[in-house]
Amino acid sequence: MSLSGVLVVAPMLPEIIDYFEITSAEAGVSISFMWACNALAQYPGGRYSDRLSSGIVLVVSQSVMIAGFLLLATAVTFPMFVGGLGLIGAGYGMFETAGFVLLGTHFTEKRGRAFGVRDAAVNLGSALSALLAVAVVGTTQWRDAFLPVLVLLGFVTVGSHRLNRRSYSVSRVRLDLVTVGRRLFRSRQTYVVLLVMSVSMFVWQGSASFLPTYLQASKSLTSFEATVAFSFIFVVGMVVTPLAGAVSEFWTPIRTGIVATGFGIVGLALLVVTDSFVGLAAALFAYAVGLTAIWPVMYVYLSEVLSDETLGGDLGALRTVYFAVGSLGPAYVGTMAARFDYSTAFTSLFVCFGLTVGALVWLARR
Repeated sequence: MSLSGVLVVAPMLPEIIDYFEITSAEAGVSISFMWACNALAQYPGGRYSDRLSSGIVLVVSQSVMIAGFLLLATAVTFPMFVGGLGLIGAGYGMFETAGFVLLGTHFTEKRGRAFGVRDAAVNLGSALSALLAVAVVGTTQWRDAFLPVLVLLGFVTVGSHRLNRRSYSVSRVRLDLVTVGRRLFRSRQTYVVLLVMSVSMFVWQGSASFLPTYLQASKSLTSFEATVAFSFIFVVGMVVTPLAGAVSEFWTPIRTGIVATGFGIVGLALLVVTDSFVGLAAALFAYAVGLTAIWPVMYVYLSEVLSDETLGGDLGALRTVYFAVGSLGPAYVGTMAARFDYSTAFTSLFVCFGLTVGALVWLARR
């Protein structure tokens, strides 16, 4: 539910740009700020989950997100809008890492399927963002889309608190970044894994933030059609991610990642050159596979090479890095669109896919 509130901004971006009278570059920077706050919260969320409990981190993170959505629902100025995005990003950053710790604790085997199902739930939440946008765009103010998110997230927070069976013990926790950095960055393999995930997140954030706007500006789709197309990405992801996670258990995560990236390249190529309905449907399907299937297989790979005792902190530290890089994606796509056009902005993402394939091939040869 929280991610549906995060991603509902994308389908409504044209209306938000008009409301605040900002440029696409400024809109991209505001979304990048949200994901930068998300990145900064990843490591503390994981560290606190290791040292305290994932339950307390989940409740705190949900409360922070509620404050952020409340700001968005009442935003009448652009700074209020940006502030709300920052709180949502920080809350969601803590929430995600704590959730991974829970999965790693409960699923010592078949983690590929567990991570795949988790990502399917993420894509379900993303698809709900499109339904929210369809209900709001053209019928009421864009801020109203955040009201149902607020209500449902409030119920989820209360439910999380009541289901938590452990006491909320709070104590001082040292982040100890130096020790974590020395442990993680001893090998070249870590840097290559970070390259794969950073570039993938850069493409994901840039694409997800501006895909509906791109389809309207460059493919002449209506607002409704672009929103439906946007939701199609996540519907495909709901099916693909559990399958990719399961395949990575029998094959290897890296090989599965190479195939997924190949789908992304084909999908982006079709997306840039075609204008027909069938062509766009095929393009969005292939692009969706490339954007979503890479994540569960890379999480399987990381769960195999990271220690279970420090999984939360280590994964949080890595996620801080690649989310920080990925947060630049919306700013990049928005700036390129403002200076050139959306077609040029999306075409330039081929470079990112090339870097990902090269890094994955290097990992496969080790």
